[in-house]
Amino acid sequence: MNRMDELEKYRKIIRQQEEFASFTDNEFEQLAQQMQVKTFAKGQVLFDQGDPRTRFYYVLDGVVRLERVDETGSFPFINYVSPHKAFPYRGMFVGETYTYAAMAMTAITIASFPMPVFEKLLRDNKQMMVCLISQMGQIIDDDENRLQRMVTSSATHRVKQALMLIAEDLGTQDESETTQIPYPITLKEVARVSGTTRETAGQVVSKLVDEGVVVYQHKNFQFNPELLT
Repeated sequence: MNRMDELEKYRKIIRQQEEFASFTDNEFEQLAQQMQVKTFAKGQVLFDQGDPRTRFYYVLDGVVRLERVDETGSFPFINYVSPHKAFPYRGMFVGETYTYAAMAMTAITIASFPMPVFEKLLRDNKQMMVCLISQMGQIIDDDENRLQRMVTSSATHRVKQALMLIAEDLGTQDESETTQIPYPITLKEVARVSGTTRETAGQVVSKLVDEGVVVYQHKNFQFNPELLT
């Protein structure tokens, strides 16, 4: 498949997604003409917190890790963007810089569009504005929920909650209600999400494995979330 065919394939995929479906054909054409599709290796940085907010991204394949830290750099707030989801919504219309850093957690293929063009088209399309408000409302609800679930002095509880949050972002559930996370998750990653040390995260995970609550093989997690509550 040549480059033009590949771009057309991605363009058709994106056109059908919720973030773009309500644009008119003319509006989407304006956006698609300036679409860029790039690949990033695992660990590559798309942008840092505080960089100029110039692009709107849509994940085609792989996982993007978003991390925001406080002024001391001590307390990270981590989210994941899985395939067929867009970011950033935070700062839409008002922000001049990215409020978090974005890094390829796996090898990724990602489309992006100029932020000024995307914002202008949103302003001109009421249906898309409703979709945007809905998306932002969901993000606020999710973030508040994450904070509430992590406000505890129990490291064990935070590690369990971290596993559940990662599963909610990236996991898939089978008929037996077992959730599998089809991406490698290191103990260091669990530690960062839970605000614990790697040693503590490792001890908690090992105990959960010994109890038969969690399966952790080759950095892949599998568990029933109800057993972690």
